Amino acid sequence: MEEQGYIEIKIDGIVNNKQLKPIDIDIDEIKEIISDVETFLYPTRGEKVERPHISYKIEDGSARNLFYLPISAVLLFNGLTNEINNRGTLDFLDNKRAEIIDKFQRKAKEKNVEFSFLSSGNIEPNLKINKETNFFKIAATFIETEFVLYGKVNEEGGNNPNFHLLTKEFGKLVISATEQQLLEGEKRLFKVYGVRAKGKQSLTDNKPFDLKLVDYITYNPNYDEHKLDLLIKRASVNWNAITNVDLWLNSIRGGANG
Repeated sequence: MEEQGYIEIKIDGIVNNKQLKPIDIDIDEIKEIISDVETFLYPTRGEKVERPHISYKIEDGSARNLFYLPISAVLLFNGLTNEINNRGTLDFLDNKRAEIIDKFQRKAKEKNVEFSFLSSGNIEPNLKINKETNFFKIAATFIETEFVLYGKVNEEGGNNPNFHLLTKEFGKLVISATEQQLLEGEKRLFKVYGVRAKGKQSLTDNKPFDLKLVDYITYNPNYDEHKLDLLIKRASVNWNAITNVDLWLNSIRGGANG
């Protein structure tokens, strides 16, 4: 069995004019820290599936979040956090890891707390993040674009009007719309539709988000056989004008090197 060690994320701050303690940390924050540490160490789905056993506890000393795991993971944690501290930037990290550190930085500024990253191999922190530091990711994590998406309309309405589109490629997508867009035309609930939508696309997993409806596209899986025959007939006239079809195709493909 591999030697075990621990990594630690210590939170220092003031709550109600007193030093922060574990009891001041809400369970939602604890769940988020646990999830973020797992993603930082094992960012891909495959790595998460195959990751080793990790145990957790929280202790006094402000709020010490301790994770017990194999020493190889401790060394990985040390290497990454030291490199962040030395470079002063997140741009060398993959998107998922950079997003985790970016999140810690935003919380440090919003809540005026300090996060210290330590481990069983180091007495002093490898990295500290507080309101004075600026560990934000500068490189883009998404692009803005327009999408054509197909799926079943699953839910409609809400205080902020939107509908849910169940797609094969991305699962459930939430698409905002105006009340007029939701009400005009036929009822679309539980029907398969195509939509044109503007929004953002993650560079991490390519999933669209922050989507806004542009227009609906009626989904028709059947093709018009008569129209297809007509197009073939029209194309045949042009094909008949080509004396050597193989030579013509070869030239279109770039010759012998195509």
